[in-house]
Amino acid sequence: MDISAVVINKLLTEKNLDVWSKLKLAFLDPAYSSVYSLITRYYDKYSTIPSFDDLDAIAREGLAQKTLATLRLIDETDVTAEVALDALIDQYTQNQTIILLDKFIDKLPVYDSTEIKENLASIVLTLDEKTLTTEGVYTMSDIMVFVRPDELAKNRVHLGLNNTFDSVLGGVARQELILIGGKRGSGKSITCSNIMINQYEAGNACIYFTIEMEAHETLQRNMSILANVNHQNLKNNTLTDVELLQVVKSRANMYEESDKLVMDFIKDRDQYKFEETLVRECALKETNQMVIIDDRALTLSSIDLHLGKMKSRFGDKFTVAVIDYLNQIVVEGASQFDWQPQIIISKKLKEFARKYDIVMVSPYQIDANGETRFAKGILDAADIALLMEANAKEDAAMSFETTKIRGAKEMRFTSGMDWDSLRISPVSIEKPLTKEDKPKKIKRAGTKIDEPASDLPWDT
Repeated sequence: MDISAVVINKLLTEKNLDVWSKLKLAFLDPAYSSVYSLITRYYDKYSTIPSFDDLDAIAREGLAQKTLATLRLIDETDVTAEVALDALIDQYTQNQTIILLDKFIDKLPVYDSTEIKENLASIVLTLDEKTLTTEGVYTMSDIMVFVRPDELAKNRVHLGLNNTFDSVLGGVARQELILIGGKRGSGKSITCSNIMINQYEAGNACIYFTIEMEAHETLQRNMSILANVNHQNLKNNTLTDVELLQVVKSRANMYEESDKLVMDFIKDRDQYKFEETLVRECALKETNQMVIIDDRALTLSSIDLHLGKMKSRFGDKFTVAVIDYLNQIVVEGASQFDWQPQIIISKKLKEFARKYDIVMVSPYQIDANGETRFAKGILDAADIALLMEANAKEDAAMSFETTKIRGAKEMRFTSGMDWDSLRISPVSIEKPLTKEDKPKKIKRAGTKIDEPASDLPWDT
């Protein structure tokens, strides 16, 4: 059976608009490309699917006329248009898979284990792109307006950055893409680590893709937030006795049946022995984990691969994926400073959020004027775009404002910030005054203003 011929015959006979919306030229046998072009031209001009007679009237090429005559003779009354189209897409997918696997097998001897998995993931991603068709159509009887509270709660994720933000939105919805803009050194990665810790503390699983920082650095940052200890002390291995115990307890809580090891640590105070025994003898909690992917050449196919593994392992407990950060994701054959690939990346992250039913979070860089670097278009795919406002360290505050938010009003909020532990408090506080907002001292004639003593010896 010529499946391409059956599909076109059903399309022209039934004038099935649903089939036409999903049909692509690439799916068809090349012999029918001229007929497909005729249908496209007719539809663009008259906004309706043509019949055989309509195409006969406009077909000028002898080849197209002969093809139409052949298509008229096809009689497959037992096959519906939808079934025929599905069979055509399956056939196309099979053929493309063989082509892609042939190329893969040719290079297989030079691939290492990681490259094999990434290239297989790339094949799946390519097939998804080539065979993507219009999503399902729903009538009013297919959708419920009133969602039960328990169902609504399943589809919402509380980021934990700010109680007011979470309360007003009721949590962000699964399948949403959240982009967080900030200048260099403003705390974008710290914010992402806080989001990850908040998901972990809520009993969920979260994945963190780090491109610039090593996995060990990311884990140390997460541990300082989780255990509420001084981050610099943890990095320099100079924790106080109290801080060390807090880290040990937080580390032990990641594993099952680890209480005895904490008691052993309290006796001998050997953190190295404690951790080595912990990872060797205890098992990680099954549904409550933090996974870190350290990949300085992170690609979309690699992200897709790891998200798929997380979803199959943790199911609905997998709530958030963090990509640190968007501007650094590699697109093969393109420069990371080119704006067009970054727009594609943004759209792909949104697709992944929908595909795996999770919240995708990624920071991005802004310039001195607060504008998106390289491409404003990266915000097009975002459901929520937050802009971080840097406050002075002594203000102990982290401020955010929404530059884009779908289905809700724009918001500004400020959370408390502990720069020692790097923990962002969810409690709202007053936004500190900026340098421009603070009143300036005016020196009046004949009035002496006392100035603080200088530390310089010649000024004493």
